[in-house]
Amino acid sequence: MDIFTNYVRYFYLTIFLCILFSFTRVMASGIRGSVYDAVSKETLIGAVIKLQGPTVTQSSSANLEGKYSFKNLTPGNYILTCTYVGYAKTTKQVTVSNSIAEVNFNLLPFSSALNEVIVSSTASKETDASARFLEKNTNQVVNILSAKTIQLLPDITVANIMQRVSGVVIDRSSSGEGRYPVIRGMDKRYNTTLVNGIKIPSPDNNNRYVPLDLFPAELLQNLEVSKSLIPSMEGDAIGGTINLVMKDAPSQLFIQANIAGGYSAILANQPFQAFNHGVINKKSPAEVNGSNYIAAPLDFPRGNLSYSQNSHPVNSTYGLTIGDRFGKNKQFGAVVSASYQDIYRGTNSSYLFPNPQPAVNNIPAFADIYLRKYSFEDRRFGAYGKLDYRIKKGQKLSLFATYINTNQFQTRSTVDSILAIQRTGPGNGNVNFQQRSTWTIQDIFNITLQGEHDLGTKFKFDWSGVYSMAKQQIPDQSIFSTLESITTDAATGATKTTPLVLDGQMTREWFHNTDQDAAFYANLTYQPKVFGKKAEFKTGGLIRHKHRDNYDNPYALIAQQTASNQPQVFTDIFNAQYAFSGVYTGGSGEINANTYSTSEDIDAGYLQGKILLSEKLEALGGLRIEHTYDSYQTAQPAVSDGRSGTIHYNDILPSLQFKYALTDQQNLRVAYYKALSRPGYFEIVPTKTVGEFYSTVGNYNLNRSKADNLDLRYEFFPGAADQVLLGAFYKRIQDPIEISVQPPSTSNFNTLTLIPLNFGTATNLGLEATVTKYIGNFGVSANYTYTHSRITTDKILLQRDATGQIATSTVAQSRPLQGQADHIANVSLLYKNFKGGLDMQLAYVYTGQRITQLSPYYGLDYYQTPFSQLDFSIEKRFLKKFSIYSKVNNLTNSPLKVKIQQQNTFLTGNNRLPIQESSNFITVQKDYYKPSFLLGLRYHL
Repeated sequence: MDIFTNYVRYFYLTIFLCILFSFTRVMASGIRGSVYDAVSKETLIGAVIKLQGPTVTQSSSANLEGKYSFKNLTPGNYILTCTYVGYAKTTKQVTVSNSIAEVNFNLLPFSSALNEVIVSSTASKETDASARFLEKNTNQVVNILSAKTIQLLPDITVANIMQRVSGVVIDRSSSGEGRYPVIRGMDKRYNTTLVNGIKIPSPDNNNRYVPLDLFPAELLQNLEVSKSLIPSMEGDAIGGTINLVMKDAPSQLFIQANIAGGYSAILANQPFQAFNHGVINKKSPAEVNGSNYIAAPLDFPRGNLSYSQNSHPVNSTYGLTIGDRFGKNKQFGAVVSASYQDIYRGTNSSYLFPNPQPAVNNIPAFADIYLRKYSFEDRRFGAYGKLDYRIKKGQKLSLFATYINTNQFQTRSTVDSILAIQRTGPGNGNVNFQQRSTWTIQDIFNITLQGEHDLGTKFKFDWSGVYSMAKQQIPDQSIFSTLESITTDAATGATKTTPLVLDGQMTREWFHNTDQDAAFYANLTYQPKVFGKKAEFKTGGLIRHKHRDNYDNPYALIAQQTASNQPQVFTDIFNAQYAFSGVYTGGSGEINANTYSTSEDIDAGYLQGKILLSEKLEALGGLRIEHTYDSYQTAQPAVSDGRSGTIHYNDILPSLQFKYALTDQQNLRVAYYKALSRPGYFEIVPTKTVGEFYSTVGNYNLNRSKADNLDLRYEFFPGAADQVLLGAFYKRIQDPIEISVQPPSTSNFNTLTLIPLNFGTATNLGLEATVTKYIGNFGVSANYTYTHSRITTDKILLQRDATGQIATSTVAQSRPLQGQADHIANVSLLYKNFKGGLDMQLAYVYTGQRITQLSPYYGLDYYQTPFSQLDFSIEKRFLKKFSIYSKVNNLTNSPLKVKIQQQNTFLTGNNRLPIQESSNFITVQKDYYKPSFLLGLRYHL
């Protein structure tokens, strides 16, 4: 019996035991009521009510509607005590007769102030009810996931959590893990990531957007996704703004710790391949010895290309959060949170590599099939700390710091058989085996000092001083290849394989980049009354200076031949003989634009006003102006085109939003805002990177994208955790940026090039629906988004002319925006038993087909096929302060598939290709990941 079967059995046994332990006896009623926040009037889910009587002592918890009950009580006098973390304990005396007594509790927060709510408890800020309260009262269109929801989800990274948000799909890395979110069909480049409202830089070597798989989910207090902008927010978020709200200092001592272990099922049958990363030099020979140094083969250790196998590596996670308030009046607050994850994963991938040019009538042609096995180890560490000091009422200083670090060790083994794509078994031909070792280090650091100051009764001033740094380092990425030949005897059918020999080059390359940001934010708020109604006027701005350094240093060594000019037989990597020869002299690598420096200065200011036009209608609007100045300098020779340059522009960004309160529980919102999206630094520098499949070049003629955005949303919050959100959106994008594959040049026909380009004007519209409803202990949370985007671009069509010669023509093709899925759906079935301390969730996510890669040829864009995944999580409390939990991902082993939407002529005969499954489309990629399991223990004080 394999280990996967054992884990499945253990998984079902865990569910059965947790349900059994949570069984409680049903009682009839005698006292019932609800528990509310006395200031905000929101219900407090999970509040504990203790009953003491002449002959009985019982306790109950407020359910998902904030209600509690005690049943089958004998007549008499009883004492009820209600407690909730962050609120003052309340005691009531009640007399029970033969009727049902109604007793409601209105709890006061430890910290409250007139006209506003300051919820100072970590626990109360992290509930679903708190998230619904914020969604209802915020200025913009927003979706919020609470820390409690995040804790109970099957996901452990912020990226995977994002796929649960309405209108969001995630781009996955080759490990199958979510990495970048796509909001409302707008590719990841159109989104902005914040930490506590402060923009952070990205460690990505090419782009501005932040890889969200770096962030452990348990650091968050809330996850906020804003889908409309107001003038006081930065304007570069056409798709949306992702705000990671980190944990705040609680009102009393708070401790939470967890430890978990698990397993990725694919590694039972596909052993994990590890390499010795301890031998890797962080700096290239040129960095160590100077740019004029001529490297020798001995400068390149081989240990990182020697592999060991581990069939059953164990995943592990650890987390700790401690917080409290100190001082006579609790004026000092502190919280520290840290998380460490060590996760092993694997991928089994098949990929058809296309020829640079298709056949006549744009029928695709393929050169190779790559059969790949990936091994990943992700060591993810996140830490966050915050100190605050309440000087006096209305005066507060805060200092918070965030540090994120990820080390990924990736091994990729590729089998490349050129002729294998047109046969189903062995035949004559060469089989190439390639090994690649990659160590990727990514860091994000942010430290922010903030001040909040009341200046009298009507004025407020707040400010933030920020320093951030993000960096990525890929030291000594190493690739080498071996080759064997297979021949088949025509008469007997017997096959013969030649000895394994070294093939071609061994490449070694060092990459690293660093972004540093220094910024200052300031806001002045004036809160008068206009025509007897509350109003708010706000002005402020920011100054930011950003600097990026990028370094790229490649080397290529040639496999030596024997004395008889034969390929060298391969025994192991330590005995392989490589040397520099020909154009590869051991120098510091080609001088290219991939080594460059850029700077960006952004100055912004805004005016914003909010006023009640009537008792129910609120208007908020204003204007934001942003000035951008970019400059860059590359390491290319002085005569090179675009060696250095400057780019500067101004943007005027108006915004107007209305919120109409239909009832106390219902809102209708209408919003308009203008936004932009700046190109990535790598895109505006004339870089050129020669990749495995394609070369990538920059485009210093690239324009920023600008968009007009409209939003309409109806909101209904019938219960503490219940909600109904129905919305529509429309975006008109000028100069959208997409990565296109350009056709080969006449001088290098076999090379395709990726390049960022502006594509005219695009439209994007859609509908969103979100419903969360609980009945008793059972609930359902579901959302659905329909998105329809269109852009028209010119494409190349290959046909034969009247003389029979191949000729090219240009035709217009309308298509969706890159990354946009037509249908997105999430459905979660929930069970929550506060009395028994049991939470369960079965979560299903569906993503419709979407373009993952653009082609310059008509009809040859690559689409990811519809993708669905089923996940499960469960948590059971015991001994009051402990809980056991389990998370299971990808229960159905859903593969990721990529296709060309064209009639498939490769199903039979000599043209037959592997991994094909339909006559209606051509499958070009199929990746499998299998399920993963995690079992843990949590402590909560």
